[in-house]
Amino acid sequence: MAPRKRYQWQDGALREDDDSPSRSEKKRRSAALQTLGEELAALPPAAQADMPLSPDMREALSLLARITDREGRRRQMQFIGRLMREEDADAIREALAARSAGHQADTARFHRAEQWRDRLLQEPAATLPGLLTALREALPAAGEALLERLPDLVARARAEQGAPHARRELFRLLMQGMNGSAGPGQKK
Repeated sequence: MAPRKRYQWQDGALREDDDSPSRSEKKRRSAALQTLGEELAALPPAAQADMPLSPDMREALSLLARITDREGRRRQMQFIGRLMREEDADAIREALAARSAGHQADTARFHRAEQWRDRLLQEPAATLPGLLTALREALPAAGEALLERLPDLVARARAEQGAPHARRELFRLLMQGMNGSAGPGQKK
């Protein structure tokens, strides 16, 4: 008896027996995991330690850091991509997103401090009390002792010739105020 012929369709309709992803979908998933592995490999070791990774993945990443040969690095990255299939990719993506959001917030705070410093130094001296009042409102977490030092520091920075020591100190003071620190040398 001849084998029975099997067709994709039956009575003019497509068969829906196969729920597995297509080959293209598998390739897309694999490429996405490979890219995620490359993002992990680009992180410094201290940041990798904060990621939710298995011991095998941590070992593979530390080995990658020691490999200098181009072909060896490529093969190790392929291995990391393969190990990524066993990792919790969603948890890793969330950890990377949280890390990125923290960096963006730090950068925004840095730029705000620069803008305030430049405003305090470039505005006319008559507008300084109004600027200091606006700064107190903009930095409610800053301590009063921190904000009381500003007028003297602004005057020193404006009069400064040569090396910008007072400008740097003013910037540090503004950053402390944005971080909510009470005194010099304290980090939030």
